Amino acid sequence: MICKVSAQETIVFFINFKVNMMNILNLINEQGSTIKYQRIIFPDGQPHIKMDMISIGILDREAPLRIICRLASTNDLLLLLFVKNTLDYLEFVNVEVCVSYLLAARMDRVMLDGEPFSLKVVAAILNQGDFKKVKVFDPHSEVTNALINRSYSITNHEFVKDALEHYYDFHPATQYCLVSPDAGALKKVHKLAVYLNASSIVECMKERDLKTGELTNFKTTADDLHNKTCFIIDDICDGGGTFAGTASLLKSKGAAKVILIVSHGIFSKGVTIENIDDIYTTNSYKEIAGVKCFPIEKYL
Repeated sequence: MICKVSAQETIVFFINFKVNMMNILNLINEQGSTIKYQRIIFPDGQPHIKMDMISIGILDREAPLRIICRLASTNDLLLLLFVKNTLDYLEFVNVEVCVSYLLAARMDRVMLDGEPFSLKVVAAILNQGDFKKVKVFDPHSEVTNALINRSYSITNHEFVKDALEHYYDFHPATQYCLVSPDAGALKKVHKLAVYLNASSIVECMKERDLKTGELTNFKTTADDLHNKTCFIIDDICDGGGTFAGTASLLKSKGAAKVILIVSHGIFSKGVTIENIDDIYTTNSYKEIAGVKCFPIEKYL
């Protein structure tokens, strides 16, 4: 019996075959890399890398090659360009990069006179790599995509969904709402709510003194959050001041629990944040102990 295959099935087969053939250079987790390598730091602090030519030798140079990396420091950025330079010499022609964390993403404009437009500088450096595609996990704003050539955002939707499902495994009867901690996060939270089919959104606001960093005047559109679990959703947690102030406000409105879900956990002042009952994050910036930290590779 002859099995007939439709044209559509043939196309799907070759798309899947192409995806499965993609080579991976994982600079976050070497175990997930099809190209083996050794990272080195020279005595003067310069990053360096030696790729294993045996593992490279069997690869198709025209097949897609994806670099997975975090750009948490200038050394990370420099190493990525060193890697791309090496791949160019080896004649890989289809190199894309997935960035788990982007250095300077928050500095997406000139904040005060006398300060740099840091993201513009970082984007210009990254553009020197001439990547076929640049994917960035949950960038701070759309300015990232405007400045980086052929760049695309990876939303936090799947990560937040996983965090919510994990929480509900232990608290199945909880009434909840999604919380935008400030005006900058509101658009993203609305898109997330559509993805999750969630109907309850709470908008919060604050004022920040750009010169001192002081946070004041926390406000919310919610009047009564009696016995609700509030999930604050945002891209970055650095010192945690925004979330401590927001959580205090939410609990003053009757919230039973306040859970923080952030894509990028820096936690420069530690993972204990006043009035926050639990924290979910990823290792996009670094490995974080003491919170529920999901591996970023799943979302790239």
